[in-house]
Amino acid sequence: YPMLATLLLSAAVTAATTPFDVTQLSGSWSDSFNSNSVCDPSRHLTRMQLSDDHARLAIFNDRMRSSKLGEANHFAATVVAETERSLTIRYDNENRLDDQGKPVEWQLIVVAPGVYRWRQADWPEGKVNGVVGIRCSP
Repeated sequence: YPMLATLLLSAAVTAATTPFDVTQLSGSWSDSFNSNSVCDPSRHLTRMQLSDDHARLAIFNDRMRSSKLGEANHFAATVVAETERSLTIRYDNENRLDDQGKPVEWQLIVVAPGVYRWRQADWPEGKVNGVVGIRCSP
């Protein structure tokens, strides 16, 4: 069945190189880690912008936000890998190191339309952090 093998290989290569669909990031987002209303106007909102070449991700917050990267209303990252539903990024000025002594990389995974999860790239498959990102507006 050489023809079938060729078709399967071609489909696998095509699937592996399918770029991230940037429309999955459209709109305003809010992070939730508890049962409070995610899109309440008092919550901060985030917008994300992927560069045209998919090399950079910019994250814009509607107010200052404290994180392990410092306090800012804008964060930027280099995209180190992508799939149809995920981006693996390394934040600019990342000081945290993984178990191999390399700067931590994060995966933003769209788990359903309008819902994303974060995971550290070196965590076991299926493990995510407690934050759930929810799209609040288109």
